[in-house]
Amino acid sequence: MQGYATVASPFARKVRVAAIETGQRDLIEWRMLSREERPEVVPPINPLGKVPTVLLDNGEALYDSPVICAYVDSLHDGAKLIPAEGPDRWTVLRREALGDGLAEAVIAVAQESQKSPDMRSPRVIERQGAKVAAALAALDAETKTFRDPPSMGEIAAACALGYMEYRGVAADWRESHGRLAAWYAQILARPSFAETMPEDKA
Repeated sequence: MQGYATVASPFARKVRVAAIETGQRDLIEWRMLSREERPEVVPPINPLGKVPTVLLDNGEALYDSPVICAYVDSLHDGAKLIPAEGPDRWTVLRREALGDGLAEAVIAVAQESQKSPDMRSPRVIERQGAKVAAALAALDAETKTFRDPPSMGEIAAACALGYMEYRGVAADWRESHGRLAAWYAQILARPSFAETMPEDKA
């Protein structure tokens, strides 16, 4: 199975972490794309042009990250990252959506902030920054119910936090969200997170 991603994508990192956490480290052969390669390589496989995209051995493409993670989780017989049924399933999926939403808001803030001052929209930064703040507050309040080992919800949240720090958005979040910061420091010690830490700006 071939995967396409960029080094920094928090959504691709989610999939990579999920594969490691489920004992399927080598399930997907990843091709890390540059910014220049992505618009050439991905759209013929995924009409949305987004990463991660995974091409199955039968030629079918899977996207985006929640679908790929659910597929990865379906291929092993161990404890599932996404419960099959009951209230826990919906808690995990909702928390995954919260983590993904945080990542999307961080991306929007980072992209807007990188524009020249005359092209930058303070309203966009303010609106998306408010989403970042609200998501952080919600995750901080939920920390006491986080799972160990992590479910797909915690994985999504941690990948979003990693990307947020990588891009320098909400730089002081650890001081104002102590419970979440303590949990994040612990999860970073897991091999799945240590091995997938982005190293280069991309």
